[in-house]
Amino acid sequence: MTRTHSDKRLVQRMKSGEARAFEEFVDSYGAHILRLTRRYVSNPADCEDLVQEIFFDIYRSIGAFRGDSALTTYIYRIAVNHCLRHCQRNRSNDLPLQEGDDTADTDWRNRPEDSAVKSELKTQVQTALSTLPDLQRDVVILHELHGLTYQECAEVLEVPVGTVKSRLSGGFRRLRDSLRSYVLGDGASASSLAVSLGKQGTNGATEEVSR
Repeated sequence: MTRTHSDKRLVQRMKSGEARAFEEFVDSYGAHILRLTRRYVSNPADCEDLVQEIFFDIYRSIGAFRGDSALTTYIYRIAVNHCLRHCQRNRSNDLPLQEGDDTADTDWRNRPEDSAVKSELKTQVQTALSTLPDLQRDVVILHELHGLTYQECAEVLEVPVGTVKSRLSGGFRRLRDSLRSYVLGDGASASSLAVSLGKQGTNGATEEVSR
């Protein structure tokens, strides 16, 4: 059974009020939602509270989900809106990366000086992300760090696909300018920047940026 079909069946079970179905839903998507909130919120306790709010909202509104978009798109739309409202309430621009995946693909050695560099890189990436305009930040987080397609990003953020592409390109230019002199060097490529950001998916965005 494909993910799409299994999601449809899961939604039907949730709509019918089956308690076990919602437990399975949380098991399937909980880690993704927690990872997303950690891109926006620095306090772990706030992240946990935010995840609970998001799932409660999904639980209340799942009856209105008609399947016009993928379930993941529906989930991310709700989750991003909650994250943005939290940031507005708390006037927080802190965008920490999830512990353990921020530089997971980088070839770091097990030496104290390299651990220090990794920690400093994480701080620099957080700072660079926090300077992006909201839409650029959201597109980078969803597309590059969570692997959503251009179309899925457009549906989540309710903007045209062309806007997603242009904001992603602009966001990467800003990030590359902010980070290249720190560790990436003057000849930094978009692909190396994606690694530094903790990229989780491969969807061709680096080609868009490097043109």
